Amino acid sequence: MINFTKRPVEVIATLALLVLLIVAPMLGSRQLMYNLTLVAIFACPVIGLNLLLGLAGQVSFAQVAFMAIGGYGSALMTTRLGIDPWAAMGLSALLAIFVAVIVGLPLFRLKAHYFAMSTYALGMGTFSFATAADWLTNGSIGISGIPPLVLGSLSLGNPWRFYFLAWIVCVLFLLIVAILANSHIGRAWRALAAGPEIASALGVNLVRYKLLAFVIAAFMASVAGSLYVEFTSFVGPDLYDIKSQISIFLMLFIGGPQSLIGPVIGSMIFTFVPQWIASTEQLQNLIFYVFLLVLLLVRPAGILGDTPIYQNLLRGSTKQVRHSEGSTRAV
Repeated sequence: MINFTKRPVEVIATLALLVLLIVAPMLGSRQLMYNLTLVAIFACPVIGLNLLLGLAGQVSFAQVAFMAIGGYGSALMTTRLGIDPWAAMGLSALLAIFVAVIVGLPLFRLKAHYFAMSTYALGMGTFSFATAADWLTNGSIGISGIPPLVLGSLSLGNPWRFYFLAWIVCVLFLLIVAILANSHIGRAWRALAAGPEIASALGVNLVRYKLLAFVIAAFMASVAGSLYVEFTSFVGPDLYDIKSQISIFLMLFIGGPQSLIGPVIGSMIFTFVPQWIASTEQLQNLIFYVFLLVLLLVRPAGILGDTPIYQNLLRGSTKQVRHSEGSTRAV
């Protein structure tokens, strides 16, 4: 997944992205900085989904639910309890991890498609709860006036400063995925994606490794949810509806599952292309989704993908899993 020497296109895309991120602040465009900050924030839950789906082979629609935990958690703790925004973000992430464990333990005993449907119900239930629970979430009106993050005497409410924070977090998440993908944990996940029977035969604890991927993805989604509400000073249920669920999947499949920076490229396309065709007015959505359809037909593995999603996942996995940590028992 992360072998750059065999992925020259991904190397070129990574270098181009780095140049853009360095040059963007020099251009002085407030709108460009705002959009690139959103790209980094939305890429975070997609990176988590890439780990969960692209690496471990688990289809989950629960990312928006954990984004809601991060978003509403930060908003409620800062505005109603007066908790420091950084502490609120950390506590929300811990809550997301706790919920992921509680929910994941029973759900991962279900077969693949039942698990996917259950996570879809979890996402839709989160949206319904956020809309109906006026006493807690302020319903469809949402919560505004969320205080900005502060670093010492420096307020990160400034969009230029938040730009660097968002991309630091995004790059950190990419590094986490890269390290895990090339470890014995990543090899166990690839065995899971190849098939639960194969993974069991290799000594992989199915529930443990599925749950680990689920928890890490939930943590990344929660942090992204907190970052978004800190950036915009607002949270509302519309941020976590079915459109958001689908958007996260589209970002992943556009960029390319199993590609390290695929989630970032997918997030960038999903953010910028609608703005470029905004002048088409009523035809904007039609043009955009036709564009996505053509793109996925031409590049079914995504822009940075070079094989179908799970093709060759097991190539070398058997040998690698057996030798990881000295033996299969270590997995």
